[in-house]
Amino acid sequence: MEGNKLLMKITDQWLLFKYVRGQFTPLSKPFKTKAAAEKERLKLPERERKSVAVGVIRIKR
Repeated sequence: MEGNKLLMKITDQWLLFKYVRGQFTPLSKPFKTKAAAEKERLKLPERERKSVAVGVIRIKR
């Protein structure tokens, strides 16, 4: 069993999110790079962009 743990790979996925009433709310599908997520965030209107952040989630595979 421990051999499987060593083979697990951790991948980072980036997404756009905001907090709504204190709850984490994802706004996009996951992106492979932070640059791709930032590019998508810049497409939002200025007013909405201020409340949207880019975050990372780490997934064991």
